[in-house]
Amino acid sequence: MPNCTGLIYGLVTNPDDGSPISGVQVSLNWVQEAQGNQLKVGGNDDLTQPVPRATTTSAGEYAIPFFWASERVPGSLASALAMRFYSDNSYTAMNLHGQLGVGLDVRRLIGLVTPPIPGGVSSAGNMVVKFWTAATPELKGLGMITRFIGSLKLSAIENQGCYSKIDFKLPYQVGRFGD
Repeated sequence: MPNCTGLIYGLVTNPDDGSPISGVQVSLNWVQEAQGNQLKVGGNDDLTQPVPRATTTSAGEYAIPFFWASERVPGSLASALAMRFYSDNSYTAMNLHGQLGVGLDVRRLIGLVTPPIPGGVSSAGNMVVKFWTAATPELKGLGMITRFIGSLKLSAIENQGCYSKIDFKLPYQVGRFGD
């Protein structure tokens, strides 16, 4: 059975005026498993490659698509790190957690309504962000998983996906390299 698809997406903005910040590197720290451990994730379907970083667009948007082990059950949290680097060797870094939702596998859903996702991570990320931000809450919440009563775990069906929107309000500067 193929593994399932996840997506961490959001905006990076200036906390003072809400303007978008481009060029910020955003990476996935971890995704919680239902049992509280870290969910096994990867940048490819067989989970052998690391999850790639995303760089925010001129509109401050980012998307980090990833795969997760289909025999596992996602929990309720995800964590991402945003880092903005400056030419004077300073940087701004921020870790945030976001609520994790489980619903349709975005990769399979997009495959049904659009051409295949492009091979490049940034192109794929842009396509996913545009689709996902346009999707209605009802579509995002369509669960393709079944809960069992008692001690039985959530069944793993290959059409499930997970997603989290994590928006960063990134201040100007918090640290310097070499200090």
